Parts: sequence; structure tokens; C-alpha cells
Amino acid sequence: MKSYTIKKSAAPVKLDAGWDSEVWGNANEVKVEFGFDRNSDHTPDVRIKMLHDGDNICGLFRVEDRYILAKALKDQDMVCRDSCVEFFVKPAGADCYFNFEMNCGGTFLLYCCKDLFTKDYLVIPDEDMKTFGRYHTLPHIINEEITEPTTWYLGFAIPVAFFEKYAGSKKPLSGQKWTGNFTKCADCTSHPTWLSWMPLTKCSFHMPEQFGEFIFE
Repeated sequence: MKSYTIKKSAAPVKLDAGWDSEVWGNANEVKVEFGFDRNSDHTPDVRIKMLHDGDNICGLFRVEDRYILAKALKDQDMVCRDSCVEFFVKPAGADCYFNFEMNCGGTFLLYCCKDLFTKDYLVIPDEDMKTFGRYHTLPHIINEEITEPTTWYLGFAIPVAFFEKYAGSKKPLSGQKWTGNFTKCADCTSHPTWLSWMPLTKCSFHMPEQFGEFIFE
């Protein structure tokens, strides 16, 4: 099992501080590069850095990409059809996991999942979605595909209170071990791609039994 340490920030994390800024420069960098036979000939360079400040779990994706779309109009639309990055996470002791799916325009899809394939999941309501911090460098809507090479960023901040509400998580985060995965998809672009941090036995990201380990500094 792969392991990733989410370092602790001494101050609240600014999502828009910049990939090479002092705050994000201290975070561990991961490359999301495990691909699948069904992928097109376009393979974006996908990396993520994560931090926590005790009260929030924060991430910043950097994607060197092409063939970019963002057609989802609102949260809980099918953002996986767009140019999308994803943070799957299962808190320690929880009987569910969360699929933070985020397209390049900052639109989210999020369920609290026990078993997606038997429809045993809860769609997270709008009131909780509004508590998340978001940062994105591309427009909210991209209907005409961007075909030239483009680097885009997507940042998120999830309050620990959210995980307390839905998974019974407790503070402090430091020292806890959760599980999860980082993924990238673009299902309905002209050059569809699926990438994962964890090596998976099939092209399906909803496999908590194959998650890696997250360690909170």
C-alpha cells in the first residue's frame, strides 16, 4: 500500500498562494500517473499537494492538460464527464468514504458512499457543499474544448467539521491514519483519460479496498 503524509501548516492555508509559494512548497507532492488500457493517447501530467491546519484539509491539483471541457452547470452534476480531478477519502473508523469529484471550473460532485454500485450512498446537500473552500484558474464553464496545452489548478479546503458530521471523525487530526486515492478523469472529452495514484485492478475509482494510506502530520 502506498502512503502519503499530509503535512501540517502552522497557519491557515491560502488555496491561491501558488504552487511554488512558501506555504505549498512545504507540502509533499504526488504524481497521479497510473493509467488504463482504455485511455486515449493524451496523458496529462497530474500532481497534487495536500496540507492540513488542524481545522481544514486542503489540496491543490496542478494539471498540464489538453482537450479541456467544463460543461457541468452546478454542484452534483456529472463532473466526471468534464476535465476532472478527484480526492477519494475514508476517515479512520468510518463505515463510508467520500468522492470529492471536482471539474476544472470548480464544480463539485460529492457523495457519502457505503456502496455506490448498490446505490447505498447519500448525496451531500447544498448547505454542506457551501462550506468548502474552492480555487480554480479556468472559467466555470468551457463548452468549446481547449485543445492547446494548458496548465490549470484546482484547490479545495474541507472543514474537519464536515467529516465530524458525516463520519464521526474527531480532532486532532495529527497522528491519524485515513485511507484514500487521487484520480483524474475526462470521460466525455475528445481524448478521454483515467489516471490514479494507487494502482488499481480495474478502471473503477470506487474501490475503497484498494485505497492508499493518508497520514496526518
